Amino acid sequence: MADTEVRRGSFDMDGSRFDVCASSAFAPEAMRVYPAGDRSVIALVVSGLNSGDLKASWGSGWGAYPEAWREDFEERAYRAYVSRVRVCNG
Repeated sequence: MADTEVRRGSFDMDGSRFDVCASSAFAPEAMRVYPAGDRSVIALVVSGLNSGDLKASWGSGWGAYPEAWREDFEERAYRAYVSRVRVCNG
């Protein structure tokens, strides 16, 4: 059985809503952040969840935001990630 991406939560920033998903239901290696309702656009991927060697990779255009904005975005995404679990439809 293939792993299914799991929605872990969502958050609001600058008037937009974002969904945070784990790469799988069991021992996910990454979390992905999308604008809510549009999983074709990846804002942020944080890999290395199992190894502890975390690496943030920004989607096209998202990495150009100021460092303070990106740090706030990452913090909000993390809080959403550790909040609750739901299966993503998509």
